[in-house]
Amino acid sequence: MPWIGRPRPGTPWGIPSRRVALTRITTLPVMDAEWAGDGFVLPPSDDALGLAVGARRLAVLGARESWPPGHALELPRTARLVALHPSLRCAAVLGPGRIELVGQALDGSQVATPARAWTRDTQTLGFDITGEGLWTSSVEDGRSCVRVLDTRTLSDVAEAGLELAAPVVGEDDLDGLHEWVPHPRLPVMGVAVSQGQEGTWLTFVERGAAGLVRGAAVASEEAPFYPAGFLPDGSGFIGVGGTWVRRWTYPEATLAAEFLLPEQGTLATGYSGLVTERAVLVAVEDLLEAGEWYLLQLDPDSLRPVCAWELPLSTEAVTSVHLLPGGFILSPEDGQLWRLPDEVLSAR
Repeated sequence: MPWIGRPRPGTPWGIPSRRVALTRITTLPVMDAEWAGDGFVLPPSDDALGLAVGARRLAVLGARESWPPGHALELPRTARLVALHPSLRCAAVLGPGRIELVGQALDGSQVATPARAWTRDTQTLGFDITGEGLWTSSVEDGRSCVRVLDTRTLSDVAEAGLELAAPVVGEDDLDGLHEWVPHPRLPVMGVAVSQGQEGTWLTFVERGAAGLVRGAAVASEEAPFYPAGFLPDGSGFIGVGGTWVRRWTYPEATLAAEFLLPEQGTLATGYSGLVTERAVLVAVEDLLEAGEWYLLQLDPDSLRPVCAWELPLSTEAVTSVHLLPGGFILSPEDGQLWRLPDEVLSAR
Protein backbone atom coordinates (compact mmCIF):
# COMPACT_ATOMS: atom_id res chain seq x y z
CA MET A 1 0.00 0.00 0.00
CA PRO A 2 1.64 3.28 -1.03
CA TRP A 3 2.16 5.97 1.58
CA ILE A 4 -0.13 8.95 0.95
CA GLY A 5 1.34 12.20 2.21
CA ARG A 6 -1.33 14.62 3.35
CA PRO A 7 0.04 17.82 4.91
CA ARG A 8 -0.75 18.69 8.49
CA PRO A 9 -2.62 21.92 9.40
CA GLY A 10 -0.70 24.95 10.55
CA THR A 11 2.13 26.26 8.43
CA PRO A 12 1.85 25.61 4.67
CA TRP A 13 1.71 21.82 4.28
CA GLY A 14 2.73 21.45 7.93
CA ILE A 15 6.42 21.73 7.03
CA PRO A 16 9.09 24.45 7.13
CA SER A 17 8.52 27.32 4.73
CA ARG A 18 11.41 29.47 3.49
CA ARG A 19 11.53 32.38 1.07
CA VAL A 20 14.30 32.32 -1.53
CA ALA A 21 15.68 34.74 -4.09
CA LEU A 22 15.93 33.87 -7.77
CA THR A 23 18.74 34.89 -10.09
CA ARG A 24 17.35 36.37 -13.27
CA ILE A 25 19.28 34.99 -16.27
CA THR A 26 17.72 36.62 -19.33
CA THR A 27 14.50 37.15 -21.26
CA LEU A 28 14.14 34.82 -24.22
CA PRO A 29 12.36 35.95 -27.37
CA VAL A 30 8.81 34.65 -27.61
CA MET A 31 8.54 33.23 -31.13
CA ASP A 32 6.04 31.57 -33.40
CA ALA A 33 8.64 29.07 -34.63
CA GLU A 34 6.98 25.65 -34.47
CA TRP A 35 10.11 23.84 -33.29
CA ALA A 36 10.59 26.21 -30.34
CA GLY A 37 7.45 25.16 -28.45
CA ASP A 38 7.52 27.00 -25.10
CA GLY A 39 11.07 28.17 -25.77
CA PHE A 40 13.18 25.14 -24.84
CA VAL A 41 14.39 21.74 -26.07
CA LEU A 42 15.49 19.12 -23.54
CA PRO A 43 18.31 16.62 -24.16
CA PRO A 44 18.01 13.18 -22.54
CA SER A 45 20.60 14.15 -19.89
CA ASP A 46 19.96 16.57 -17.02
CA ASP A 47 23.13 18.68 -17.24
CA ALA A 48 21.97 21.20 -19.86
CA LEU A 49 19.05 22.44 -21.90
CA GLY A 50 18.48 24.00 -25.30
CA LEU A 51 16.91 27.47 -25.47
CA ALA A 52 15.35 29.11 -28.52
CA VAL A 53 17.14 32.44 -28.94
CA GLY A 54 16.14 33.04 -32.55
CA ALA A 55 13.93 31.63 -35.27
CA ARG A 56 16.82 29.40 -36.38
CA ARG A 57 19.14 29.40 -33.37
CA LEU A 58 19.23 26.95 -30.45
CA ALA A 59 21.55 27.97 -27.60
CA VAL A 60 22.85 25.20 -25.31
CA LEU A 61 23.05 26.31 -21.66
CA GLY A 62 24.89 24.13 -19.13
CA ALA A 63 23.54 23.69 -15.62
CA ARG A 64 26.37 25.78 -14.12
CA GLU A 65 27.08 27.99 -17.11
CA SER A 66 26.64 31.76 -17.03
CA TRP A 67 24.75 33.74 -19.65
CA PRO A 68 25.30 34.02 -22.56
CA PRO A 69 26.04 30.36 -23.32
CA GLY A 70 29.17 29.55 -25.29
CA HIS A 71 27.60 27.12 -27.73
CA ALA A 72 24.65 27.34 -30.14
CA LEU A 73 23.32 25.37 -33.10
CA GLU A 74 22.11 26.93 -36.34
CA LEU A 75 18.97 25.24 -37.62
CA PRO A 76 17.53 24.95 -41.13
CA ARG A 77 14.92 27.54 -42.03
CA THR A 78 12.27 24.84 -42.45
CA ALA A 79 12.76 23.20 -39.03
CA ARG A 80 9.52 21.91 -37.51
CA LEU A 81 10.74 19.52 -34.78
CA VAL A 82 14.15 19.51 -33.07
CA ALA A 83 15.83 16.96 -30.76
CA LEU A 84 19.07 17.76 -28.90
CA HIS A 85 21.69 14.99 -28.82
CA PRO A 86 23.12 14.03 -25.39
CA SER A 87 26.58 15.16 -26.56
CA LEU A 88 25.02 18.66 -26.88
CA ARG A 89 27.06 19.09 -30.09
CA CYS A 90 24.38 18.25 -32.63
CA ALA A 91 20.63 18.02 -33.12
CA ALA A 92 18.14 16.11 -35.23
CA VAL A 93 15.86 18.34 -37.27
CA LEU A 94 12.63 17.35 -38.97
CA GLY A 95 11.28 19.57 -41.73
CA PRO A 96 8.93 19.17 -44.68
CA GLY A 97 9.78 15.87 -46.37
CA ARG A 98 13.15 15.27 -44.66
CA ILE A 99 14.95 14.50 -41.43
CA GLU A 100 18.62 15.38 -40.86
CA LEU A 101 21.37 15.94 -38.32
CA VAL A 102 23.05 19.33 -37.89
CA GLY A 103 26.07 20.39 -35.84
CA GLN A 104 29.25 18.54 -34.91
CA ALA A 105 30.14 14.87 -34.53
CA LEU A 106 31.89 13.61 -31.40
CA ASP A 107 35.31 14.16 -33.01
CA GLY A 108 34.54 17.84 -33.64
CA SER A 109 33.98 17.51 -37.39
CA GLN A 110 30.74 18.48 -39.08
CA VAL A 111 28.04 15.83 -39.04
CA ALA A 112 28.23 13.92 -42.31
CA THR A 113 25.14 11.72 -42.03
CA PRO A 114 23.07 12.12 -45.20
CA ALA A 115 19.58 13.56 -44.78
CA ARG A 116 16.72 11.11 -45.17
CA ALA A 117 13.39 11.57 -46.92
CA TRP A 118 10.58 11.56 -44.35
CA THR A 119 6.85 11.57 -45.11
CA ARG A 120 5.43 10.21 -41.84
CA ASP A 121 3.27 12.56 -39.81
CA THR A 122 5.37 12.95 -36.64
CA GLN A 123 4.31 14.30 -33.24
CA THR A 124 7.67 14.54 -31.49
CA LEU A 125 11.36 13.71 -31.83
CA GLY A 126 13.96 12.72 -29.22
CA PHE A 127 17.22 10.87 -28.48
CA ASP A 128 17.67 8.24 -25.81
CA ILE A 129 20.53 8.59 -23.32
CA THR A 130 23.00 6.62 -25.46
CA GLY A 131 22.60 9.02 -28.38
CA GLU A 132 22.51 6.01 -30.70
CA GLY A 133 18.73 5.94 -31.12
CA LEU A 134 16.60 8.75 -32.54
CA TRP A 135 12.96 8.23 -31.56
CA THR A 136 9.86 9.48 -33.35
CA SER A 137 6.24 9.27 -32.25
CA SER A 138 3.17 9.45 -34.45
CA VAL A 139 -0.47 8.45 -34.81
CA GLU A 140 -1.00 5.85 -37.54
CA ASP A 141 -4.52 4.64 -38.33
CA GLY A 142 -5.68 6.02 -35.00
CA ARG A 143 -2.97 4.24 -33.01
CA SER A 144 -0.15 6.04 -31.21
CA CYS A 145 3.19 4.40 -32.03
CA VAL A 146 6.96 4.94 -31.96
CA ARG A 147 9.75 4.28 -34.43
CA VAL A 148 13.49 4.45 -33.79
CA LEU A 149 16.24 5.39 -36.22
CA ASP A 150 19.93 4.51 -36.01
CA THR A 151 21.61 7.87 -35.41
CA ARG A 152 24.64 6.93 -37.53
CA THR A 153 22.63 6.27 -40.70
CA LEU A 154 19.06 7.47 -39.97
CA SER A 155 17.87 4.01 -41.03
CA ASP A 156 15.01 2.24 -39.24
CA VAL A 157 15.92 0.04 -36.28
CA ALA A 158 12.71 -1.94 -36.85
CA GLU A 159 10.61 -2.28 -40.00
CA ALA A 160 7.30 -1.41 -38.35
CA GLY A 161 6.32 1.07 -35.69
CA LEU A 162 5.57 -0.21 -32.17
CA GLU A 163 2.06 0.48 -30.91
CA LEU A 164 1.74 2.24 -27.55
CA ALA A 165 -0.69 1.47 -24.73
CA ALA A 166 -2.95 4.45 -25.45
CA PRO A 167 -6.59 4.75 -26.57
CA VAL A 168 -7.45 4.74 -30.26
CA VAL A 169 -7.74 8.25 -31.69
CA GLY A 170 -10.93 8.88 -33.67
CA GLU A 171 -11.12 10.89 -36.88
CA ASP A 172 -12.49 13.94 -35.06
CA ASP A 173 -10.16 13.66 -32.05
CA LEU A 174 -6.89 15.48 -31.51
CA ASP A 175 -3.75 13.35 -31.65
CA GLY A 176 -2.84 14.39 -28.11
CA LEU A 177 0.38 15.61 -26.52
CA HIS A 178 3.36 13.23 -26.84
CA GLU A 179 6.27 13.60 -24.37
CA TRP A 180 9.50 11.65 -23.80
CA VAL A 181 10.79 10.17 -20.53
CA PRO A 182 14.34 8.93 -21.29
CA HIS A 183 15.90 6.44 -18.88
CA PRO A 184 19.13 7.89 -17.37
CA ARG A 185 21.24 4.76 -18.02
CA LEU A 186 19.53 2.42 -20.51
CA PRO A 187 18.35 2.66 -24.13
CA VAL A 188 14.79 2.88 -22.82
CA MET A 189 12.25 5.57 -23.54
CA GLY A 190 9.01 6.29 -21.77
CA VAL A 191 6.42 7.73 -24.16
CA ALA A 192 3.58 9.68 -22.55
CA VAL A 193 0.41 10.39 -24.54
CA SER A 194 -1.97 12.88 -22.92
CA GLN A 195 -5.51 13.37 -24.22
CA GLY A 196 -6.56 16.49 -22.32
CA GLN A 197 -8.68 15.71 -19.25
CA GLU A 198 -9.29 12.18 -20.54
CA GLY A 199 -5.96 11.17 -19.05
CA THR A 200 -2.33 10.25 -19.70
CA TRP A 201 -0.97 6.90 -20.88
CA LEU A 202 2.73 6.18 -20.42
CA THR A 203 4.42 3.25 -22.16
CA PHE A 204 8.04 2.12 -21.76
CA VAL A 205 9.90 0.87 -24.82
CA GLU A 206 13.40 -0.65 -24.91
CA ARG A 207 15.68 -0.52 -27.93
CA GLY A 208 17.47 -3.86 -28.06
CA ALA A 209 19.54 -5.92 -30.49
CA ALA A 210 16.40 -7.53 -31.91
CA GLY A 211 14.48 -4.27 -32.27
CA LEU A 212 11.91 -2.60 -30.04
CA VAL A 213 10.38 -4.25 -26.98
CA ARG A 214 7.34 -2.82 -25.24
CA GLY A 215 7.52 -2.90 -21.46
CA ALA A 216 5.18 -1.92 -18.64
CA ALA A 217 2.67 0.90 -18.95
CA VAL A 218 0.78 3.34 -16.71
CA ALA A 219 -2.84 4.21 -17.54
CA SER A 220 -4.06 7.32 -15.70
CA GLU A 221 -7.60 7.77 -16.97
CA GLU A 222 -9.33 11.09 -16.21
CA ALA A 223 -6.19 12.12 -14.28
CA PRO A 224 -3.67 13.63 -16.70
CA PHE A 225 -0.13 14.15 -15.46
CA TYR A 226 3.21 15.62 -16.48
CA PRO A 227 6.02 13.02 -16.70
CA ALA A 228 8.70 14.75 -14.60
CA GLY A 229 11.30 12.06 -15.25
CA PHE A 230 13.25 9.18 -13.75
CA LEU A 231 15.06 9.11 -10.44
CA PRO A 232 18.83 9.39 -11.06
CA ASP A 233 19.43 5.66 -10.55
CA GLY A 234 16.61 4.72 -12.92
CA SER A 235 14.70 2.73 -10.27
CA GLY A 236 11.51 4.77 -10.55
CA PHE A 237 9.86 7.74 -12.22
CA ILE A 238 7.74 10.69 -11.14
CA GLY A 239 4.44 12.04 -12.45
CA VAL A 240 2.86 15.37 -11.46
CA GLY A 241 -0.93 15.63 -11.68
CA GLY A 242 -3.12 18.62 -10.95
CA THR A 243 -3.35 17.92 -7.20
CA TRP A 244 -0.97 15.01 -6.68
CA VAL A 245 2.57 13.69 -7.17
CA ARG A 246 3.24 9.97 -7.69
CA ARG A 247 6.26 7.68 -7.87
CA TRP A 248 6.14 4.46 -9.82
CA THR A 249 8.81 1.75 -9.83
CA TYR A 250 10.74 0.81 -12.94
CA PRO A 251 10.56 -1.57 -14.76
CA GLU A 252 7.36 -2.81 -13.08
CA ALA A 253 5.46 0.53 -13.24
CA THR A 254 3.96 -0.18 -9.80
CA LEU A 255 2.66 2.76 -7.76
CA ALA A 256 5.04 3.09 -4.79
CA ALA A 257 4.33 6.51 -3.22
CA GLU A 258 1.88 9.38 -3.53
CA PHE A 259 1.56 12.91 -2.20
CA LEU A 260 -1.79 14.72 -2.26
CA LEU A 261 -2.40 18.44 -1.95
CA PRO A 262 -5.05 19.44 0.63
CA GLU A 263 -8.60 18.58 -0.39
CA GLN A 264 -9.74 21.89 1.08
CA GLY A 265 -7.99 24.96 -0.29
CA THR A 266 -6.89 26.76 -3.41
CA LEU A 267 -3.62 25.00 -4.21
CA ALA A 268 -2.82 23.31 -7.49
CA THR A 269 0.34 22.15 -9.20
CA GLY A 270 1.49 23.84 -12.37
CA TYR A 271 1.83 20.38 -14.00
CA SER A 272 5.57 20.93 -13.74
CA GLY A 273 8.20 19.09 -11.73
CA LEU A 274 11.94 18.51 -11.57
CA VAL A 275 13.67 15.37 -10.33
CA THR A 276 17.10 16.03 -8.84
CA GLU A 277 19.60 13.76 -7.12
CA ARG A 278 18.25 14.61 -3.70
CA ALA A 279 14.67 15.78 -4.14
CA VAL A 280 11.55 16.04 -6.22
CA LEU A 281 10.61 19.69 -6.77
CA VAL A 282 7.07 20.61 -7.79
CA ALA A 283 5.71 24.01 -8.77
CA VAL A 284 2.56 24.82 -6.77
CA GLU A 285 0.40 27.91 -7.16
CA ASP A 286 -1.95 29.52 -4.67
CA LEU A 287 -4.95 30.32 -6.82
CA LEU A 288 -6.71 32.77 -4.52
CA GLU A 289 -5.08 33.76 -1.25
CA ALA A 290 -1.41 34.73 -1.39
CA GLY A 291 -1.29 34.57 -5.18
CA GLU A 292 2.26 33.27 -5.14
CA TRP A 293 4.21 30.37 -6.54
CA TYR A 294 5.73 27.82 -4.18
CA LEU A 295 8.31 25.16 -4.83
CA LEU A 296 7.34 22.07 -2.89
CA GLN A 297 10.30 19.86 -1.99
CA LEU A 298 9.51 16.16 -1.57
CA ASP A 299 11.64 13.23 -0.48
CA PRO A 300 12.35 11.32 -3.71
CA ASP A 301 11.66 7.92 -2.17
CA SER A 302 8.63 8.42 0.08
CA LEU A 303 7.35 11.72 -1.41
CA ARG A 304 7.00 13.05 2.12
CA PRO A 305 7.02 16.89 2.10
CA VAL A 306 10.28 18.40 3.35
CA CYS A 307 10.10 22.14 2.67
CA ALA A 308 7.94 24.73 0.94
CA TRP A 309 10.15 27.26 -0.82
CA GLU A 310 8.34 30.56 -1.38
CA LEU A 311 9.25 32.04 -4.76
CA PRO A 312 9.17 35.82 -5.42
CA LEU A 313 6.76 35.25 -8.32
CA SER A 314 3.10 36.24 -8.19
CA THR A 315 0.58 34.07 -9.98
CA GLU A 316 -0.94 37.21 -11.49
CA ALA A 317 2.28 38.25 -13.24
CA VAL A 318 3.56 34.73 -13.95
CA THR A 319 0.65 32.52 -14.96
CA SER A 320 2.63 29.34 -15.66
CA VAL A 321 6.16 28.03 -15.13
CA HIS A 322 8.42 25.25 -16.37
CA LEU A 323 10.97 23.68 -13.99
CA LEU A 324 13.93 22.77 -16.17
CA PRO A 325 17.16 20.75 -15.73
CA GLY A 326 19.92 22.66 -13.97
CA GLY A 327 17.43 24.39 -11.68
CA PHE A 328 16.07 26.87 -14.20
CA ILE A 329 12.55 28.34 -14.10
CA LEU A 330 11.00 29.59 -17.33
CA SER A 331 7.88 31.69 -17.78
CA PRO A 332 6.75 30.70 -21.30
CA GLU A 333 4.38 33.65 -21.75
CA ASP A 334 7.08 36.34 -21.63
CA GLY A 335 10.32 34.32 -21.89
CA GLN A 336 11.73 35.25 -18.46
CA LEU A 337 14.36 32.78 -17.25
CA TRP A 338 15.56 32.45 -13.66
CA ARG A 339 17.91 30.09 -11.81
CA LEU A 340 17.22 28.54 -8.42
CA PRO A 341 19.83 29.06 -5.68
CA ASP A 342 22.14 26.26 -4.59
CA GLU A 343 20.41 26.05 -1.20
CA VAL A 344 17.33 24.68 -2.97
CA LEU A 345 19.13 22.37 -5.40
CA SER A 346 21.38 20.88 -2.72
CA ALA A 347 18.74 20.61 0.02
CA ARG A 348 17.94 17.17 1.36
